[in-house]
Amino acid sequence: MSRRFQRIAIVVLTVTATSACGVGAASPTPPSSTALPPATSFEEYAESFCAAFDALFLAIGNPDTGARSELHMALDDAVAALDAEAAERLATEITGTLEAGRQDVARAGGWLPGAPIMDQLDRVFVAFEAYVAAKSAAAMGDPGAGDPQTALEEAGGIDAWFAMFSLYPALEAERPATTQQCANVPVSP
Repeated sequence: MSRRFQRIAIVVLTVTATSACGVGAASPTPPSSTALPPATSFEEYAESFCAAFDALFLAIGNPDTGARSELHMALDDAVAALDAEAAERLATEITGTLEAGRQDVARAGGWLPGAPIMDQLDRVFVAFEAYVAAKSAAAMGDPGAGDPQTALEEAGGIDAWFAMFSLYPALEAERPATTQQCANVPVSP
């Protein structure tokens, strides 16, 4: 996949994420704050994989469809209103949710066949943290606040998102034949 296509795709995803509203999607459950030992089986990997995506959907929304989460929409509203206090509070909540999701990513990465995918998903989470920080800085009137999209790209979010999906074929032989979709989000481990 060309670098230009990757940039265009992530711009489309992010623009859609900041302008679309998810309708009819199940609300993900808040991520677990209890650290568990690294996954050693596909079942443990799948549980943590789904919990990580729950956190991503709760904090940001669905990057594939551009549907924003309630938290993300509220942050955008606070940024538009230059409400620094609300933006900071929401950015802290979103970042905390992403950090909790990163714990699930780390646990899922304990299952060696899934580790490369989880390495990329962790990069996606870190990139979205940079994206949220840029939005929050803008709401605070920080003259050095960067563009959120640029922050996402520079943190490697685009490359990581596409790399994650390019790794799925290698996992096929390790997955059970009948893998179920996650309970709260439209993805499958």
